[in-house]
Amino acid sequence: MRVETLTRSELLEEVVACHRLGCGLEVCVYPKPGFAKKYALLATRYGSNDTRFRVNGEEAMTPAGIAHFLEHKLFEAEDGSIDDVFARQGAYSNAFTNYTTTAYLFSCTDGFETSLKTLVDFVFSPRFTYEGVEREKGIIEQEIRMNQDQPGWQVVSELIRSLFHFHPAREDVAGTVESVRSIDVETLRKCYNTFYHPSNMTLFAIGDISMQQVVDLVEQEMERFRHGHAPVVERVRPDEPVTVARRQHSRKMMVSRPLVCMGYKDPDVGYDGERLARKVVTAEVLLSMLVGRSSQLFSQLYAEGIIDNSFSWDYSFDRDYAFVMFDGRTPDPQAFVDGLTWGFERFRTKGPDAEALERTRRFLMGTWLKEFNSLEAIAYQYLDYHFLGMNLFRRLEMAAAVTREEVMAMAENLLIEENKSVSMVLPA
Repeated sequence: MRVETLTRSELLEEVVACHRLGCGLEVCVYPKPGFAKKYALLATRYGSNDTRFRVNGEEAMTPAGIAHFLEHKLFEAEDGSIDDVFARQGAYSNAFTNYTTTAYLFSCTDGFETSLKTLVDFVFSPRFTYEGVEREKGIIEQEIRMNQDQPGWQVVSELIRSLFHFHPAREDVAGTVESVRSIDVETLRKCYNTFYHPSNMTLFAIGDISMQQVVDLVEQEMERFRHGHAPVVERVRPDEPVTVARRQHSRKMMVSRPLVCMGYKDPDVGYDGERLARKVVTAEVLLSMLVGRSSQLFSQLYAEGIIDNSFSWDYSFDRDYAFVMFDGRTPDPQAFVDGLTWGFERFRTKGPDAEALERTRRFLMGTWLKEFNSLEAIAYQYLDYHFLGMNLFRRLEMAAAVTREEVMAMAENLLIEENKSVSMVLPA
């Protein structure tokens, strides 16, 4: 067996080996000797953002939510759900769809090879019938309506819609009731044949397993399927202005305290690989310094009762979009917005001191090192990075090397008024 790529971490003394099968499927294995648990994830580079694309030069426009719909349909077995099949094998299973990826996964302690066969078989054996599709529409419509009744979901969704004019990230991953109703068998097959070709997919396995063991099994299973030539796919994105779509949005719902989500649209997009990884690590350092639990700004706003333990932040990114958001419950929405804005302005004026920067770098490196003991965390993060041409192992080195100048440049480019939008859910 020939290993095409071998990614090592000298610090961790660990390695990920990747091999591409003849059918095009990439298999990556991360051996963790001594671990009882094993984990495998089969993912396609296809998510809710991929509604408009060209296949071999022919353009297609598909309904919002179709990637999520496909995930639901593939998880369906002839006599129920794939969950039941995995459960009988002693494994836990799940699946998810986000903006750019759909993934199917399982974890187990025993019977790894049996569950791995099940994972490969059900993903590459789609069952699309008119009756099944119509039945699934009702299930997903109910899911969408439930989300619409969730204040936490709504405050975040409206923030993202406020940040973007046209980019598909502004749409919910599940789509809308109307878009789901327009999905049919033919469109599902088209999307499956386009994005579920093995050449567009990666299988990642981690645990006390060997590369040879996984490759031999998957290669044998894949011989049962015929996929033909890989389609030439080009994703089509609308031209997205650097400005935000709207400055503020609010709605009333049945909540006891207001929820606020304040976000900044990152204008620095359009690339991947090492450059993107460096930006993401710099963002983590910047935001941890600003509003991490040990930061001066967090402590001050918490002491004043403006934020509580529900406060959180997140930096979301891909090649063609990025944004940061800060959300939580508050008794005073305007004080929440003003307090954070004031803190960011002060940071841009004064900048971080050397001690705070070093303390944050060490904290993040320690946190990330601990995550390498979680197979789930490694699997999710490895594929997130891998699909963007980034090396997860390099994150620790990059954090150690982030400079004050890089942190200040990001703050001055990202955390400015022109990039800001605010979403609120207020008591009815």
